[in-house]
Amino acid sequence: MGASRHSGRQRPAYERLKETLSPGDVLVTWEASRAQRDLAAYTQLRDLCAAKGVYWSYSGRLYDLTKGDDRFTTGLDALLSEKEVEQLRERVLRGKRSRLNQGKPNGRMPYGYRRIINPGTGRTEGWQPCPVTAPIVREIVARLLAGEPINSISTNLNQRGVTPPSVGGDRAPAPEWIRQRLRTMIVTPTYAGLLTHRGTVVGEGAWEPLITVDEHHRLIAILTDPARATYRGCDVKHLLTGIALCDVCDSPVRYFGPKGLKTPRYQCSKSSCVGRRVDMVDLQVTDTLLTALRRWDIQQLTPEERGEGRQAQDDIRALRQRLDAFTDAAAGGEITPAAFARIEGRLLGEIAQLERRAKHVVLSPLVAQLAGENAFDTWEGLALMQRREVIRATCRVRILRSSQRGPRKYCARDLSVEVAPTGF
Repeated sequence: MGASRHSGRQRPAYERLKETLSPGDVLVTWEASRAQRDLAAYTQLRDLCAAKGVYWSYSGRLYDLTKGDDRFTTGLDALLSEKEVEQLRERVLRGKRSRLNQGKPNGRMPYGYRRIINPGTGRTEGWQPCPVTAPIVREIVARLLAGEPINSISTNLNQRGVTPPSVGGDRAPAPEWIRQRLRTMIVTPTYAGLLTHRGTVVGEGAWEPLITVDEHHRLIAILTDPARATYRGCDVKHLLTGIALCDVCDSPVRYFGPKGLKTPRYQCSKSSCVGRRVDMVDLQVTDTLLTALRRWDIQQLTPEERGEGRQAQDDIRALRQRLDAFTDAAAGGEITPAAFARIEGRLLGEIAQLERRAKHVVLSPLVAQLAGENAFDTWEGLALMQRREVIRATCRVRILRSSQRGPRKYCARDLSVEVAPTGF
């Protein structure tokens, strides 16, 4: 563990002392706090040294922890070290709370921004969009909202030689853009100008956002949609691999096309319960989907349905403004900490419910692009991964047991295709 009781870091070298120390050794540290800043850790170290007959030296003095006077002195130093850590932690927390109340950035600066440095003090006063990396963030968001797969975006950024963000505490950039890291980066509320504390949005920040709150919520809805779960394995080359399900055991289907098989088929990936010709299944699913989308118009949604997501986002902003006002009141002593805790818990709960509702009503941008009389023509211009995204967002495809007896022929009744343009 770390030296203080609040640290969660492991200290492997410290743990190895149990095997390293032997009678007559002298454990040397710069000062008492360099060994530990937690009274419980001090007790363990004291007992270890006393049991092994090891001396402890710090600040120019040598202590024999089998003697009462030395145990008292080192124990007192341990208490003082622990007190110093608690005071330092309280000062840091006060500073963080103050920055939160002022809407100032707190934590690691995200990719797309650069620091505003006070020339007099050298301290960071805030963040501003970086002219080099901010356009990259906006480009990524626009491409995702247009329905482009995140893997395609990361590959393109690498091909163009765009410098990726740094990893962890290392200031050097990562070797390349990685899909998982890009996904984690782009959904941060910071880009929408939202202030977070311990993973929860608590208000609006005092820096310039790179995207709108509406775009942020649409991103969250798109990237956290369970239907976006991808088929694990080699690069997917077929329309329904991992999307269509076996109606017998609910397992996803896989492509099965060995050389000896005349017509490749989609087959249950678990127990081979079902299998149907790939070309005929793809044709039936595509025709059913596009026929439905051709007849469907975004304007067919009722005003209530069209406005539900927008209203949820407006309500979220209003609740966050209320939370900011209560935070200021608590900081000014106008309401008690206990009352503020109850208010904060209730408002954050309402915000979480509204965010879930906003996610549910977001329409896939690709589906919106396809809807209407040009659905078939638009479909021809989509890449395979984009077509798969549309099917995930709008279709439930299940392959049933064959209804035919004797020599099997493809039967449309053996395939269940449900289409819902606004999602299930």
